[in-house]
Amino acid sequence: MNPNLSMQENHISEEIDKLIITGASASFGPCLLALLGSLTLNWPEHPPVLVYDLGMDEETLTILRDNLITVRKIPPFVPHWRKHFTWKVWCWNDAPARNILWLDAGVVVLSPLEDVFDAIGRLGYFLNPTYYFLSDTATDAACNGCKVDPAFRNSKMTFNGGVVGFRKEGLLGDIIQEALEIASVEENIKSTIPLGRHDQAILSLLIYKYIPNPILLDTMIYAGWDSPRQVHGQKVWQHRRRLLQEDIDHFIQHISIPGPQYFPVHSIDNRKSNFLLRMQRILKRPPKEIRLLISARLFNKGETAKNQIYDGVRD
Repeated sequence: MNPNLSMQENHISEEIDKLIITGASASFGPCLLALLGSLTLNWPEHPPVLVYDLGMDEETLTILRDNLITVRKIPPFVPHWRKHFTWKVWCWNDAPARNILWLDAGVVVLSPLEDVFDAIGRLGYFLNPTYYFLSDTATDAACNGCKVDPAFRNSKMTFNGGVVGFRKEGLLGDIIQEALEIASVEENIKSTIPLGRHDQAILSLLIYKYIPNPILLDTMIYAGWDSPRQVHGQKVWQHRRRLLQEDIDHFIQHISIPGPQYFPVHSIDNRKSNFLLRMQRILKRPPKEIRLLISARLFNKGETAKNQIYDGVRD
């Protein structure tokens, strides 16, 4: 065990079988706490949770400490560790368990996810698509780092890095270790194209490199982004900080206190949601592309939406 870890960081056994991991900076503190409350209410028998600290405020850390949540601070392992989601790849490798499920702080769990760990046990991984092709999200440098030809990206889907799981043994253990080695070179992981997606691009390239026909799970169920009831049977809502304050407060009250199952309220106006659905049916394009089109064509935000390069830093 690393002697620099605090006592709070020593609660997780190195021999644990299943572990949920997540991480947050200061701006994602309330969402992180809401995620923890959603686990208590909507998955009462969930595995242990390890939270990675990439710059949380003292108020959030105090709440975590009071609720006996295990926290591990991310060290500056490379100069760009806090950019481009490089830290996330490090967390996958550092997590002290055989089977890990990463949940972004910007999600809430709506029902138990034992089936996810079952998939990890059977396949060695849990993956769901973003509905973007790697040709849009993986840079030439990422291809070079992964030692694949740029044409390798064609007709391959990018995997979601916000809800993803691995069995850290055998081939998958080797893949996430290689991903960290590649991400440790900033040129390989940084975005140089508007839709470049950092850790997701590297992970996806490596998965396809070693597992040519990976099995993907339903994103609408495991990472639905439009609402907590986007589809029947939805298990995770990837809200990206769109929770209503009353829902955040309710979840935070239940970080350690059990209670009845709780569904947050969709914070986007229903008329906008219905419009998006109609446009999706008419244009037959994925919802993310519809939102980008609306932003670019209707709301005069085109240049930002189309040309801004996202480096993964929020605060």
